[in-house]
Amino acid sequence: MSEHEILASQPREETLEMLKALAHPVRLKIIIDLINDEPNAERHCTSFDLSVSKATRSHHFKILKDSGLIEHVDHGNRSLAKLRHAEIESKFPGLLSMLQNK
Repeated sequence: MSEHEILASQPREETLEMLKALAHPVRLKIIIDLINDEPNAERHCTSFDLSVSKATRSHHFKILKDSGLIEHVDHGNRSLAKLRHAEIESKFPGLLSMLQNK
């Protein structure tokens, strides 16, 4: 299946949300950092080297979560971000390896 066929087979809104989320350099950096971590790694949002305010950082993580690229794992008094690797790979095969080589 070609890359075009893979994208075309996904619901249009879902694909657009994912692409919009990846379009911002801060969010792309977060995803690339998570891709390069160990599998199933969970990271606190402050562990990323981002030069944005706390409110802006929270906004970027919300967009990534709403687009289905990450999930928040609740550990009581802290919430960690985790890449939804299996879900992304099943919907958009090859996307993560393409971003990893960026």
